[in-house]
Order: sequence, then structure tokens, then C-alpha cells
Amino acid sequence: MASLSIIWAISAAVYTHNADVERAERFAKFAYKVCADGKELNHDSDLSTCDAERTKNFATWMEGSEANIAATALIPIPFAWLAAFILLYLVRAQIIGFRAAVPWVTLTTPKKLFVVFCALFTAAAVLMGVLAVMNLYVDTKVPVGMAPFLDVIQTGDLVTVTGTWTRADLNDDTIANPLQTSKLECNKAENRCTEALASVSETTLMAEVVDYDIQSWTADAIVLRRDFPCSTELFTIDLNTKAVTGAGHRINDQEPLCKMDKSDKSNWVFRLSNGFNVYWGLRQKARPLMLRVIQSIFGN
Repeated sequence: MASLSIIWAISAAVYTHNADVERAERFAKFAYKVCADGKELNHDSDLSTCDAERTKNFATWMEGSEANIAATALIPIPFAWLAAFILLYLVRAQIIGFRAAVPWVTLTTPKKLFVVFCALFTAAAVLMGVLAVMNLYVDTKVPVGMAPFLDVIQTGDLVTVTGTWTRADLNDDTIANPLQTSKLECNKAENRCTEALASVSETTLMAEVVDYDIQSWTADAIVLRRDFPCSTELFTIDLNTKAVTGAGHRINDQEPLCKMDKSDKSNWVFRLSNGFNVYWGLRQKARPLMLRVIQSIFGN
């Protein structure tokens, strides 16, 4: 048991350190990209401040990593010893009988309290294991998170929009299928809007670049259009309220290709939303009933 404890401490410390570094690098790279995109919009080629921002963010996210490593490596060990002790007595109870292994009547009060504590600890461990398995199931249904951003940034004749598209015409306005995040850049001088879209469907990661036709561009809003063989969609970027919405409808229903579309929706509505809210809403929906009941007790 002692050797297993040492192996756990070392492996947990290495794993936690690598996870902290990976997380810090991910956010540092994101901060660098945001800074670099801003520099590009302003036609500024000096990226030294972006390098400094990346270094600063990496250091910020690594703060407390030592304490996190120590907690992950050491705190579970005494609980593991206790679990092994309880398991040993359960096995013994199965072999010689519970009354013989735990002679309750003859036990002193401190020993009775210890037995009760062990029973509660065992029940809590089983419950935590069940929760962990159910959360792993939810992870298979919602495998990735999405950027917690919803921004409309205007810099002169350039407008940048980031967020996650959701369907506002369905019963749940957080429905987004597949999981996706978008960044849309509009250039008035070039009369062009281009969207970079990344999405995950089941276990497949996809990337797409979408070009929109600009219908109008005023001081208050930009209206975009996107046409498909069987549908057309209009989107509005409100430069005052920073809201981004869209609506689509079916066309060419008599065409052979369009007749193959089994969708019963003739009209639909989009809304650009905060990615984290969408991700969390989908996780809440994917929970098994037992997990919902247990988490509701704790206000989740």
C-alpha cells in the first residue's frame, strides 16, 4: 500500500503539472491571438505587447499550481488508506460474518462512532463514484466547451463578431447542434463579410469558412445574406445593441434536390449567444435523471 501511495503521489503530481501547463498555454495563446487580431485591425505590426500579454497570462494561470499539485498528490492518500481499511473489514465480514467482524454490542462508544463514520464514508465514496460515472456519460454527449464570448467590436470600417449560433425558434433557446463557435469579420471598404466557423459533431471536428453578401451597411446595422439551393438566410448585426440575429426560410420546394430535405421547418430563427451559456445548458439537458436529482439537492 505504501508503494502504491508513492506511485500515486508521483504520477498525480506529474499529471496535474502537465494539465496546469496545458491550460495556461491554451489561455495564453488565446490572449495572444486576441491581441494580434486587434493589432491587425489597427494595421499595427508591433507584436511585442502581445508577447508580453501572453507571458503575463501564462504566469497568471500558473499561479497556485504548486498548491494544486500538492493537494492532488497528497490529499487522496489518507482517504485511500481508509478505503482500503474499510474494504478489508468488508471482506472479513463476508468471510466470518458481520457480527463476528463487527461485534456492535461489545464495542465501546468511540469504536461505534468509528464504525458509523466508516459506513458513511463508504456510502459517500459509492455516491461519488456514481456521480463520476454519470458525469463521464454527460461528457460523451457534450464533449467540448465553447468560448465564453459574445462580442461585436467596431473599429472604423471593420466589424468583428464572435459567439455561438443558437436556434431561437425552438423550445429551448440554448439549442446548438452541432456544437460550434464563430468569428465573423466584416470590411466595409471591401464590401465583404467572412465567417470562420469551427464545430464538433459527435466525435468529428470540422472547420468552415463562410462568405456572406452584404445587403446594406448603415451606422446602425449591417444586413447580410446567405443563399443555399433550398433555403435563404438573412442576418442582422445591430451596431447599437450589439445583438446578432438571423432568420431563414425554405425556397425551391418543387426542385428534386429540395424535395429530399425531410425538415418540417419552413422558417427558422438564429441568435448569436455566449458559448459557455450554450455549453452549460446542453450539459444540464444531457444529465441522467439521478444526476439531476442529486445535483438539485445542492442547488445545481
